Amino acid sequence: MSCEPSDLITIILDQHPQDTTFTASVIDSNIVWKYNPGLNRNIFSSMNPVLYGNTVLFSRRTSGLQDGLMFFDKKTGVLLNLFENHTSNEWLSGESYQYQHYCVLTDWYEVFLLDMENKKIQRRFNLKNFGYEARPRISGFGEWIYISVGHNGHPRKNYTNTWLRWNLTTDQMEEILSIEDPGTFEASFESLAFWLKPNGDTVMIFQNRQYDFINKNRRIDLYAFNIRTKEFEWKLDSITKTGNSTIFPILIQDDRLYFQGVNDVYCYSCYDGSLIWERYFPEVGISNANALLEEGNYILQAGENKMIGINSLNGKINWTNHSAGYSLSNLVYHKGYIYYETGKDGLGVLRRIRVSDGKVDWTLFPSAYKQLTNASYGTSGIAIDHETNLLYSNDRVYHLCIKLPK
Repeated sequence: MSCEPSDLITIILDQHPQDTTFTASVIDSNIVWKYNPGLNRNIFSSMNPVLYGNTVLFSRRTSGLQDGLMFFDKKTGVLLNLFENHTSNEWLSGESYQYQHYCVLTDWYEVFLLDMENKKIQRRFNLKNFGYEARPRISGFGEWIYISVGHNGHPRKNYTNTWLRWNLTTDQMEEILSIEDPGTFEASFESLAFWLKPNGDTVMIFQNRQYDFINKNRRIDLYAFNIRTKEFEWKLDSITKTGNSTIFPILIQDDRLYFQGVNDVYCYSCYDGSLIWERYFPEVGISNANALLEEGNYILQAGENKMIGINSLNGKINWTNHSAGYSLSNLVYHKGYIYYETGKDGLGVLRRIRVSDGKVDWTLFPSAYKQLTNASYGTSGIAIDHETNLLYSNDRVYHLCIKLPK
């Protein structure tokens, strides 16, 4: 199944940091290094940065240039390698999964296997060539990559009712599970997580976002499937109050699973699917950003600029920050704080909140805005190196390495 990425061009650039191509650059003491990949063009974006060893990976998506993958020395900003894609731009903003020195990227049909140690694209294939329609999100467990797919030619266009898995070290591809509803509902598998039973079995826990387009109905079902026995541990039908949910992965901690609806959240036992607690927030949506489980808090970014910390054991609210800011990018935990991108005074900023009490104690505006009004932290996402206390993001003009405050 392996194929050479012959339509990807490797471009080796000068091995020195490109701080900026603009004159009279603004000096910001928070910035360790910055790189303008647009060659004086803006606006551009990136996928969530990926860290491995001494390398950080960004993507480049901008008008006027070929999209690309960019490998940097994470401490100095030296550009180590650049791959440009001359056939498709679908693979640069998709999901990623890391295993050892491998990183898998995908967006709908294209799947890329990156060797982060050697900073190269090792394999590439298109799921359409194997007869599949696919979702743009992936999950992983060890060397296996799991993708929700449907079959080409199926009369239900949106019907993704099969978990396909691919082994990134052996190229083995196989279908694990299919569910076909006999009625008018159309399946859509999402939010896959993995639970290890005490006996060593691996259980897939995921949601089925089912749609009845004819009757304009929706329901959310939850399943737990044992990979070894090929049997369901349990099933829950139509669990949410709204019939809708988030696409983000289910979180699992201490044999409990945590699931986000649109206005509701649930905690279930992984053993039998029994409900432990639930909360309903009729006035706010909680489905636009990933949740986190940290320091005994189930942390949710809500609409109306709220962030909420819920006691993960009993569902009681520990704190609510009503002015945390709205975010569509990823939340990242680091040493007692939640870091994320949000808006303030018309600009996208970086911000952190204390997990213990929900208080904001740091906000960083994009310094390049003083020269370039397009500069704004947005939806590209962030990554944090937990050893060096460095954060990686982009502000639509630069890829950035930022020193975090103490």
